[in-house]
Amino acid sequence: SGSVPSSSSSTSSCSSRDYRHGSSRRARHPNGNDMSPGQTAGYYVAKVIDGLADRMPRKYRSAVALVALAGLAGMVAFDFQFFQLAGYSNSAAGGVLSSRKLKDPVGGDQDGLGGGLGGGLSHKSPSNKFQGNKEGDYIQDDFDQRRRRAADLPDGTVFDEPAHRRMCRAIVDRLDAYDAGTTSFERMVFTESEFVCRDPDAPYTGVMNMFAAQLLDAAGNALGLNVDYTHRCAKWERYCSGNTTTIQFHLPDPLSTSAYAFQPNCLDAPALRTLCTDCLAGPNGNGPDCVLFPRGYLDSATNGCNLGCQFKQVLPWIRNNLRAVATEWLSTVETRALTFWLRNAAEFSHREKDDMEVAVVSLSCADDDCDATMSTCVCRFTPLPNWVYALHIPRSATNVAIVVSPTCAKFGDGCTLHAQELYHFFGSLYPRADITWNVITSTSSAYMRMITADHLVCPPGVGCLLPAIARDAYTYVYETVAPTVSTWITCLPSDYLARLVVPSYPAEFLSEDCRHLRARIGAWTADLDLAPSLQYQTPVDGYLGCADRNFAATAEEPYRSPTTYRWDETVWTTCPVVVATKDELCTQMNRLRLDKILFVGDHTTMSQAIALASLLGQNEDVSLDPNVVPNFSKNVDCSPGTPSAFSFQLSYVRNDRLEEPGTTPSPGNPNCGISNEQYCYPWSVDYAAHSGRTLLIVNTGYHWADDWEGYIANFQNFVGKIDDVAANDVAKAEDVVVFRTSVPGHKECDLHVGVFEHYHEYCPRIVNGAFWHWWGELPPYNDYAIRIINEWNLLNTVKSGPNIELLDPWMMTILRPDGHLSGADAGENCRMDPKECMLYSLPGPVDWWNHLLVGQLKDVASHRENRSPMVAWR
Repeated sequence: SGSVPSSSSSTSSCSSRDYRHGSSRRARHPNGNDMSPGQTAGYYVAKVIDGLADRMPRKYRSAVALVALAGLAGMVAFDFQFFQLAGYSNSAAGGVLSSRKLKDPVGGDQDGLGGGLGGGLSHKSPSNKFQGNKEGDYIQDDFDQRRRRAADLPDGTVFDEPAHRRMCRAIVDRLDAYDAGTTSFERMVFTESEFVCRDPDAPYTGVMNMFAAQLLDAAGNALGLNVDYTHRCAKWERYCSGNTTTIQFHLPDPLSTSAYAFQPNCLDAPALRTLCTDCLAGPNGNGPDCVLFPRGYLDSATNGCNLGCQFKQVLPWIRNNLRAVATEWLSTVETRALTFWLRNAAEFSHREKDDMEVAVVSLSCADDDCDATMSTCVCRFTPLPNWVYALHIPRSATNVAIVVSPTCAKFGDGCTLHAQELYHFFGSLYPRADITWNVITSTSSAYMRMITADHLVCPPGVGCLLPAIARDAYTYVYETVAPTVSTWITCLPSDYLARLVVPSYPAEFLSEDCRHLRARIGAWTADLDLAPSLQYQTPVDGYLGCADRNFAATAEEPYRSPTTYRWDETVWTTCPVVVATKDELCTQMNRLRLDKILFVGDHTTMSQAIALASLLGQNEDVSLDPNVVPNFSKNVDCSPGTPSAFSFQLSYVRNDRLEEPGTTPSPGNPNCGISNEQYCYPWSVDYAAHSGRTLLIVNTGYHWADDWEGYIANFQNFVGKIDDVAANDVAKAEDVVVFRTSVPGHKECDLHVGVFEHYHEYCPRIVNGAFWHWWGELPPYNDYAIRIINEWNLLNTVKSGPNIELLDPWMMTILRPDGHLSGADAGENCRMDPKECMLYSLPGPVDWWNHLLVGQLKDVASHRENRSPMVAWR
């Protein structure tokens, strides 16, 4: 995998699968270096001796040790002879094989057109000068052959400048020859330099160097110059251990250019001559920018984008070559969810129960100037605030990997500290996910993780630029825009920018972004001063209001304990969950021009609808009698609290599975479910027929047990139904559709009086199975729904329906084992058999679902009014 683990998540029953990657591709020796035969033999002999010593009686160990020392002395003598024959030198090379040293290109870089053209593979290999039968001759010959296979020239020459610079010399000379009358040229093939191929600290510069050379290949051959490029970087991988493999090693060779045919009008002969002349004369001629950005990417007069045709030409090449490597890489790692660009976004059937949803946060320096071998370097690392990651990484993520480059870890001011802080922060934000942070020394591994992750978030810098353009969705690359843009990514063509989001840095927080942050990290606090505002004017009838009706207030306990807690945000205190009022709800309904609230779902949704009706003083005549149809509708008059006369309808329709089998049930006559035990009253016809705007709040999950195939198909049908309704009535695109996540019950709820302080107090009490109504299936059901909602909201150009908002009271509710219908506060008169530890008494924790809902509505209204560029789904 090429990672140096700095920290990893603990493995517990509460977390998802590990973020696994393939093992190191190369692990020839423990230290990753070449070993001589003597060293190798000594290494394995030592391991054998260690193993024997552990099993040998003490009285024999001294004698065996003396024999072993004598053997090692013989190996040292042999090893010394090997060093002499193999060409080891202890001079400036620092103890490396002399055949592995970089050689001076002068003298071996000729190809018939003058010095410096370099890289020609038409040279004939010199005859082998070691023909003897001596053992030393054989060893030397073996290393000489290895050297020839790896070097740029048959005589062992390794170039000290990138291929595009050497190619420019040949191109200029051949253009001169062409002007002088030469019309035919022998084929010249240039290969990439070792330092470009093996550079582990500057993958961006290395890859750009390679595509600069590929552009010169295409331009030169379009003019008949017969100058070819093949990078041959893979040959250097044999000298690297698995944790230093570079992305350059794994790019296709030759690079594929089929994605976009070369456009000859971009680089004709005069333009090509000028470009190469400037590259050879400029102070930064070794860099790829002189080929890809000969005039920069900004207009100096207007400071606007002016991305030249050179880089536009190679953009599709870079994208397709990186995607090809990523596709091959995915086939070598463990089975996991395919990333978005490997799926058909219009089809949802690819999603399965055990899908992994991987998010990667990449921390790197702002540019590629730093080298890990330096003692000091200006890294210019700029972290993002924590709320940014919460916006872009969905709650359904099963794995969150923080990938840190070695140069950022070494030179970045606060880079490692930021990674450690994120690790602990993500542990609270995504408590069911596996969180890791690693310093990744293999740029191949780092690039593959970024490209194949489902979600990628990057602070400003070049580290993510190339992986970002190889992706198709869920990509967030922050860009410094003042006093000018810092990279070319904001200047990309529109078809590339449509695949990613490039927010400006510093990130600007908008008030409507609170709907993505509320109720995710917080705690319950007892507050008797707030308790009066949490009571109903009129108790609820039936079993939901039994505990409240039977409660006898005392001076010490004036209110039922479950109604005396408030939710406190512990991280984003500027996004509190505020106790909702009728006036506030009316205000937000009026802002959004909504005139109907429709709840559709099972008993948990019914309890939320009744709780909202009670908050509005509209809970009369709401029957919980099992012999009566549970659906109800109320009219809410908002005139006293709004500037103009305004009212809306509040309705509930029971539908346990969000499906409509074509029949209508009646009390005692269910009509849906595997064993036909659930109630699914029709709802979509009435929803479509309403002429005004509707706030539609739905939920499903509890009544699907472990029927994953059924849940998947049904949820897809629901999303499709929303789209069909809007396709037939464009006004329905202005509706607000909300999906509420499902919350499991609590085992032995009758024993709980207070609240849980944090998730890990709840975690050991998770239960599953038919006896517990398959509560353990609800979190992955929620994850599936969130993934589909996110993908649905992404299809802005092909869908008719509105975005689906998420109402997620999961975290705040699992911390409430108190207040259930069979809770300790229910009293003897409200006992239920069997115990009911999923539904709550009213008032109680369910009221906070509605407080959260009203806050979300306020944010949605602000978002629509501002038309904020921030995504509306998370």
